[in-house]
Amino acid sequence: MPNAQCPDEKKMFAKFKSLLRQPVVLSSAIATVLLVGIQKLGVFETVEMRVYDQMVQLRADQGPDSRLLIVALTENDLQKWTWPLSGELLDRLLGKLEEYEPRAIGLDIFRDLPVQPGHDKLLQRLQQSDLIIPICKHSGFKNQGIAPPKGVEPERVGFSDVVEDTDSTIRRNLLLVSSDESDPCKSTYSFGLQLALKYLEVGGIQPEFTANQELKLRNIVFKPLKSNAGGYEKADTSGYQILLNYRSGHQIAQQVTITEILEDKVKPDLVKGRIVLVGSTASSLLDILNTPFASGKSDNSGKMAGIEIHAQSISQILSVVLNQQPLFWFIPEWGKVLWIWGWTVVGGLLVWRIQHPLALGLAGAIALSVLFVGNFMIFIQAGWLPIIPPILGLVFSGGSVLAYTAYQTKQEQKEITQRVQEHQQLIIELQGLLRQRGDASNEAPTVIADSIGQEIALGTLLNNRYRITERLGSGGFSNTYLALDTKRPGNPQCVVKQLRPPRQDTEYLNVVRRLFDAEAEILEILGKHSQIPQLLAFFEEKRQFSLVQEFVEGHAMDKELTSGVRLKQTKVVEILKEVLQVLAFIHSYGVIHRDIKPSNLIRRESDGRIVLIDFGAVKQIHPQQVENQTISIGTPSYAPSEQMSGLPKLNSDIYALGIMGIQALTGVDPRVFRRDTNTGEIIIQTEPDGNTDVWHSWRDLAEVTNELVVILNKMAHFDFTQRYQSAAEVLKVIESI
Repeated sequence: MPNAQCPDEKKMFAKFKSLLRQPVVLSSAIATVLLVGIQKLGVFETVEMRVYDQMVQLRADQGPDSRLLIVALTENDLQKWTWPLSGELLDRLLGKLEEYEPRAIGLDIFRDLPVQPGHDKLLQRLQQSDLIIPICKHSGFKNQGIAPPKGVEPERVGFSDVVEDTDSTIRRNLLLVSSDESDPCKSTYSFGLQLALKYLEVGGIQPEFTANQELKLRNIVFKPLKSNAGGYEKADTSGYQILLNYRSGHQIAQQVTITEILEDKVKPDLVKGRIVLVGSTASSLLDILNTPFASGKSDNSGKMAGIEIHAQSISQILSVVLNQQPLFWFIPEWGKVLWIWGWTVVGGLLVWRIQHPLALGLAGAIALSVLFVGNFMIFIQAGWLPIIPPILGLVFSGGSVLAYTAYQTKQEQKEITQRVQEHQQLIIELQGLLRQRGDASNEAPTVIADSIGQEIALGTLLNNRYRITERLGSGGFSNTYLALDTKRPGNPQCVVKQLRPPRQDTEYLNVVRRLFDAEAEILEILGKHSQIPQLLAFFEEKRQFSLVQEFVEGHAMDKELTSGVRLKQTKVVEILKEVLQVLAFIHSYGVIHRDIKPSNLIRRESDGRIVLIDFGAVKQIHPQQVENQTISIGTPSYAPSEQMSGLPKLNSDIYALGIMGIQALTGVDPRVFRRDTNTGEIIIQTEPDGNTDVWHSWRDLAEVTNELVVILNKMAHFDFTQRYQSAAEVLKVIESI
């Protein structure tokens, strides 16, 4: 038998396909694949290093490590003792230091060749002392290597090699290196590791190696750095490296000079029990290296001498073993992919959910701030995550969704334009049918026997889903009800609008049916706006036409715009801005609301936003006027003359909102508004003076600035050609006051 998919599997597969078509998912997936691929090529590595350096600089400075002391060879020392320092002088220096009982002494001065006088005596001290660690250097590319002092076993020598990134900056701590027979430096342990082990030896801590050949000190395993760790992608991690955790960018350890030691100017307590590092800090010897603290600086600040780099290495090892300082950690490759993908989703969702440019810009800035701050907080906890791909992913995904949204909006506008044109054509057909009513003397229209549009009884279940619970209102051609959606969790409330067509003949109802279908497509798109009720359903049942829309819980704006109550200008401007944003949205699709008035604006209880209601095809079939090009819809107090003549424009809605603004500022019902025959401005009658009517410009009855007066007068201009031509234009002007 052939395999058959069960219904649940089909549903899951359909949901999965639908999910893949979502622009946020698709754009984030594409962005992630592209960015991961580019990241693998190492394109972002240089920038990641720069960001890493900045985070190192931003961290709190831990100050000098009290376990270390640097005996520095300064420019003054060079002038006094000359370079290279003789074997006799170094022997005397080391002898004095040993007398002060340090835990270990590191000599960061090569002595593969003799410097007389006193070279043999120096070699004897180096060969016999169990405190002094001299250095050597491994051979490499364009480097023949430097041998340790003659006669000193490799186990008592530390190599001084450091690892530089491609920008010549020291960010890694090289601990172990294997050598071949031709290498003059046979030491396996680094200079810093040798000295740290000398210090830890007193506490009985010895180096161990796990089954995976990973270095272990006490219970701490030093995981070797991988070539793609953190922001790296193609790092040369040969040898045994970890990321160097700099303790301080100012002073890693207290410093004294060679001269001060030789002239007994240093107290023995300053040396006792510490690791003493002897080396050059003189810039003339060219042992000054780049560190993360030097990144982005034009001078030499932030650069460190080689001896200071070794001190940083020692301090890190001791702090990890003795002070529980964490080693740097990194996420695996699959974790990087998820990290990048997560931020691409964030970028896409922001654009998908936030429409207003200012709000979107603010949300984007907040998201980037969260990314930067979050990344830095992780870095403080010794985690290093890539940051450049997430930033680009957030921007790229957001841009992709924005482009898709713009394309989709354009397609929707094109579709709605077609539907609006179809709408108008259907209205004209309705008008033609209404004109014919009664003209035929010998043939009566075919009437459907069932009563259509009768009032629905409470408790009635429409479409086997919507249970009528309350009658909200009725007009000359429709009834509105509150209902419960019985097929959704919690049975949420919704609004049902039922059409009562003025005629019931088949031809007329067929046109109404097509009109409803066109209107449904328009409402479906408009309902995507958060301040327009969403269309939930649209159906015909038993030759009855019903719209089901989202129920907006709140109060109508006529509760706020009451007679005798003048609102402050700031409050009125807020109302105008909010409604204009919604109008700009619907007008962008070429749709005219036709009935802007306080009762059709609901202050939503949940968030205080103003919701524009009363969209619907039921308005379009009322047979008030059949002689004009379109049917007159609107409330006379708020509708302009061209709309009442059946020729509404987009700025007819702007007119109505302007009248609302004047009403709010004056506290006067628009039904008493009149026009000044000379200026065309709205005037209002006040208490009569004797037998003479007293009329005032509306501005005289309101506390309002001249800027807003000019705006409202232009919004409510009698001539639509003199009004603002778009809601976006008004919004731009009103936001400037």
